[in-house]
Amino acid sequence: MPVRRGHVAPQNTFLDTIIRKFDGQSRKFLIANARVENCAIIFCNDGFCAMCGYTRGEIMQKPCTCNFLYGPHTKRLAIAQMAQALLGSEERKVEISLYRKDGRTALHIVAQGHKG
Repeated sequence: MPVRRGHVAPQNTFLDTIIRKFDGQSRKFLIANARVENCAIIFCNDGFCAMCGYTRGEIMQKPCTCNFLYGPHTKRLAIAQMAQALLGSEERKVEISLYRKDGRTALHIVAQGHKG
């Protein structure tokens, strides 16, 4: 199957619909595959790449917990809470500080995960 628009997964109409919907709203997002052990990132939009300073190629197949964005002020409790929420074990809203590739600009986000 052809790979399109930076997907690292077979073409899927449902994923394409989500991508079109959220890309059109100027949102920054990624999509991960919950069926693999580390919930690998299978798509990230240009806005997400610009926000964190990484290229799409550097982001693809990394865990959805975004551990590559952790920095000196990322709290361990927030990391554990976000991992639990994103991996589907519980519903949770987590405030976490993440960092750009250059390490200079912190991103403060609220991640929300829910039971699958």
